[in-house]
Formats: sequence, structure tokens, C-alpha cells
Amino acid sequence: MLLSTFTVTSLGDDNLGSGLSGDLRYVLNQANALNTGTSTNPDVIDFSGVSLSPTAHTIHVGAGAAGARPLPALTDVAIIDGTSATNFDNLSGLMLTLDGSKLRGHDNGLVLQGGFSTVQGLQISNFPHNGILVTSAFNTIGGDEVGLNINGVPNNPPGRITDQVPTGTTAPVFVRPPLGNVISGNGGDGVRIRGESAQFNLLEGNFIGTDVTGIVAKGNRGNGVSIIDADNNTLLGTTPPDQNNPFVFYNVISGNRGNGLLINNSNSTTVYANFFGLGADNSTPLGNRLDGVLINGTSDQTIFGLNIPLGNVTAANGKHGLEIAGSASRTIAVNTFSGVAAFNPSAQVGNHGDGILVTSNGGGKVFGASAFSTIILTCQTSGNGGNGIEIRGAARGVQISQSVIGMATDGRNPAPNRKDGIAISGKASGVSIGGFEPSVAGIPEGLGFLEAANQISGNQGNGLSIQGRNVRNVRIVNSLIGTQIDGASPAGNGLDGVFITDASNVEIGQTVGTSVPRYRNTIAFNRQNGVEFRRGNQNSILGGPIYGNGALGIALVHHANDRTPAPILTAATTDTATSNTLVTGTLHARASTIYQIEVFASTTPNLGNGQYFLGFSNVQTDLNGVADIAIDGLVNPNPTRAVFITATATSLNETQGPESGVTRPKTHHVRSAP
Repeated sequence: MLLSTFTVTSLGDDNLGSGLSGDLRYVLNQANALNTGTSTNPDVIDFSGVSLSPTAHTIHVGAGAAGARPLPALTDVAIIDGTSATNFDNLSGLMLTLDGSKLRGHDNGLVLQGGFSTVQGLQISNFPHNGILVTSAFNTIGGDEVGLNINGVPNNPPGRITDQVPTGTTAPVFVRPPLGNVISGNGGDGVRIRGESAQFNLLEGNFIGTDVTGIVAKGNRGNGVSIIDADNNTLLGTTPPDQNNPFVFYNVISGNRGNGLLINNSNSTTVYANFFGLGADNSTPLGNRLDGVLINGTSDQTIFGLNIPLGNVTAANGKHGLEIAGSASRTIAVNTFSGVAAFNPSAQVGNHGDGILVTSNGGGKVFGASAFSTIILTCQTSGNGGNGIEIRGAARGVQISQSVIGMATDGRNPAPNRKDGIAISGKASGVSIGGFEPSVAGIPEGLGFLEAANQISGNQGNGLSIQGRNVRNVRIVNSLIGTQIDGASPAGNGLDGVFITDASNVEIGQTVGTSVPRYRNTIAFNRQNGVEFRRGNQNSILGGPIYGNGALGIALVHHANDRTPAPILTAATTDTATSNTLVTGTLHARASTIYQIEVFASTTPNLGNGQYFLGFSNVQTDLNGVADIAIDGLVNPNPTRAVFITATATSLNETQGPESGVTRPKTHHVRSAP
């Protein structure tokens, strides 16, 4: 069946016209009455009958003889194609505009009820309620079509892309979306997708909350986009012509008075290649007044970003860049730039609050057989007014892997968060900073965890802050805390590398066998202590180099000496022929308890410094809490300079008590033996 074309010939709103011509109101009524559009052959509402000029390009809805009534909802299946208007040029800002300033109450701009429809190339502004309300399925708002019109006929009018990105270019290239809409200045949300029938809708290449340039705020009074009680919807900036160039097209959802994007009680939402709070130039801060993105309620299986160039930017927002709250479950944030522009270190666009805030309890749902309900993977959270990442409330099952927190994208120059790099408090539990799972079932193909390392450096507060009696089961592995990306050059946090008070079952590093596993931490060059403990149960530090910090390597504050394991080294001798080191001493600790003694070498005598891990051995205390230490065959990689030996003791028993399982260092100068 051939599609029907309904041509708008007037910028008025008089509900007049004859045949298949007239104003938009008349054309919508005619399309609905005939209802000939199908999902495979949609009708077309085009504007080729009107000629746009700088002084005449607006339909003032409700201002004509039809009276102050909203436009009829579209119940037909149709393409509303603003790019078909004569003289359309979105590069210069000459777009067909629907203006709702004459309406009152809760009137919306366009309402899509028929499904399988497309809205492209329109500017929709000043409606009392939402710019576009979607209550049906399989609609597209915007588009990324290049060089073809809606019928597949070659056509490249002004405003569409004329130059492809050069193959092999690595710098990001930003261009104006060819078919996107400008949806701004409305009294409610820019776009609201609502209800169980509103599924499989796509937003692509729109400016929502800005003017036509994408760099001036003209925010909607509500959210830029809200998805409420609606599953399986997608915000996709677009797939660029060259995969080496991130964010070639994108949705810009910035400058709104609510959140940039609200996802509430909605499952299987996909969000790729969007700017939330940043201008279209990847530089101008246009923050949304609340969060850049809020995922709330019972929302399940939100995919927020994917491989470059399909990550998102959340920047310059009044609260947080990305907030995951309520009982939102199985949320994965990948390649998110939070507080920074995409590959643009000169832009000052930090969020006023946290880069990422997680308070969701996970709703009891996790990825496959893993323990995680929220995964933050290969993200950069830097330059924010609060913490880089904050995990608090009843948050459960959070993993942070392969992310840069407090540094520029290159991992060499600080871009500090004003508070801590990562802050964990409240009743948070089951948190993994780093990790070594090769993959997690349920994550899309191609998102293997690889090394799962983090860089947590350059922040004004602590690298990590873990505080609260109800915080439990936190693991920190394979992270650089206070160094540049090379793991050796300084980029210290302003306070401690890791600060812990009252929390229980915090594991810093891990040792397996006598080798040096990949998932140990390096904690160096922080302004105060490497690690500071203030109270807590069953906490441990294992296997990682701690050195070059401004105060102590490991500081135990307010710990009772009689309950703290204390390895006292009496001799450390290196055989010059074999370079093997023998360490002897005594451990005073809990009676009848097994302890793991780890030995480190350092170039400085600072208490608790341990730059080079030499090895470990287990000992068991007697009934008096005493055990002899004798560890031979330790190999010092730098025997001429690293002549100071430090030992730590960590309980391996499942004992309870205010000091159980806490390491305490002792330092001893090594001497050589012939």
C-alpha cells in the first residue's frame, strides 16, 4: 500500500483548509480520520507547503480561529517531518517551530498515541506541560539519517551532514544532529514517555533544554526527558560514521530545571551517547538544576553507556552527575564522563554534588551469578564539587572497576574532586573497589572485566573514605591510590589514601601464594597517611606496596595495644651471594591464633612504609599470644637502596573483637651477611 502524504500549507492555527492542504491542526485531524499509516508504510505529514524565513517560521498553537486548544493527539502512524519545510536550515537555526505560549493548563505539544511514528526537524517550545508526550510504542524522536530523505531518495539539504569524518581520526568530532528536534522552554518535561504501552521508543540526536545552537540554556521546567512506568526505551545520540570518533552525533539534554533524564519504575532502558548538563560544543556548562540522570524506583536493567563512542557525559549539574536510587537493580554505567567533558580536559564542568551517587539497595537482583547489582565500569569521575563516587544509604552490591577518579583522562594530571575520590557510608555493604572477575553474566557481550583496575588519585580529600558502624564487606583490590597511571609517579590525594572508621570486614588487597598478584593495591604519595584505621572489626591490609605518604604508611588510631597484632623484628639479614633475605622476630598478639606475616622492603625508614613486597609466612601464637617469626628466602628487588624492612600481621581466624584482623607494621633496618 502506498503511503499517504498530508501537506501543511499554512503557519496559522485556524483549523481551515480544503482537500489535503491546510494548517497543522487540520492535517493531524485528517491523518487521524483516514488512519492509513502502518508500521511498514507510515503516512507522512510534511511542511513543503510552507516557506520558512527568520520572521515567519512559527506555528502559534491556539492563537488562531481554532481557539486556545491543544493540537489533537496523533493516533495515525505517521512521520512528522519538519526538515521538509522550504528553507529549513537547522545549522542557522531556521526550523519550523511549534509554540504553545497561548495555551494554558496541562496542554502538551505533540502527543503520540498511534505508535510507530517519527518526529524530526521541529522546534517545540513554550507549551504549558510537556513538549512531547509518548504513550505508545516504537516511536522515534529525532534521527541520524545522512544524505537520504524519509523515502530513501538521495537528498542532502542544508543542516544535514555533508562531510564525513576522516577515517582514522582519533580526536572527537562534534557535528549538528541532522534530523533532531529542539525541545525546550516547556512547562513540564521536554519529552515524557509514560505508561506500560510506551515501549521501544527511541530518542536520537535532539537538543532538549537548549536553544537551536545547543550552547544556550532554554530549559524545560521539569525534566529534560522522563521515562515513567515504561520499559524497553532507548536514548541514543547516534552511531557515528567513524567508530574512532566519539560523540559525533548525540542528544544534548541540558539546562533543564529538573533532572536531565529521569528513569522511574522502568525496565530495560538503554542510554548511549548523550550529554547531560554539557553544551553541544563539548565545553559549555549547561547544567540541569537537579541530577544529570536519576535512575529510581524499581527500575531494572538500565544500561548507561557502552564502548566508546557510546558513553555518556554528565557534567555541570546542580546535584549529581548520575544518581542510582530506590531499589533500582542491575544498573551498569560504562564509559561515563562525570564532571568532565569527553576528551576535553580544559573544560571546567564539574557537577556540584557527586560524580556518581549510589543509594539503591539493588532490589535483591544481581548480574548473573555475581554479587553485584550496580556496576561502574571504565568511567571517569573527576572535577566534581562533592565526591567522585559516593555509596551510601542502604546501597548493596556495587562494583567499581577500571575507572579513573580524580584525574584527567590521561591519568597523569589531577582533576580533583573537592571531597573524597570514593566515599562509602550509611549501611552500604558488598562493595568491591577493583575486582578480578573475568566477566559477569548478564552484561552485554564485549564488556569483559579484564584487569578491573582503578586509579583513585589527585582528590582534595581522601582517596577512599569508609565510615560507619553499619558499613560492611568492602573489598579494595588492584587500585592505584595516589599515583599517576604508571603506578610510580606521584598524584597524591589531599588527605589519607584510605581512611576507615568503625566499618567492618574491609579488605585492602589480597595475597595468594608467594607471588605478587595483579590485584594488589599501590597506596603512595598521599599527603597524610597511606591507610588510617579508626576502630572496626575484621579489617585487613594485604600484599600491596604502601610508601611515600606524608605521614605513616599504616596508622592505627585509638587501638588498644594489647589487642593489636605487633610483629617485632629482631634481625633482617641479606646474603650478598644469593640476595636472599632472612627475617626473624617475635609476634605478640591474640593467643592461639593464626597470623599471616607479610614482609616489605622500603628505601625510607618511615613507619609502615613497604614499597616492595618480599613474601609472607603464617605463624600461630601460643597460649600466651607469642609466636616466633623466621622467614627465609625473601628476594629484595632493590637490595642496595631498599634496606628498611617492614612486617605486618593479619589474623586469619574468624574471630570477633574491636581490633581483630587489623595489621600493624614494624620497621627494621636490614644488614648484609657475607
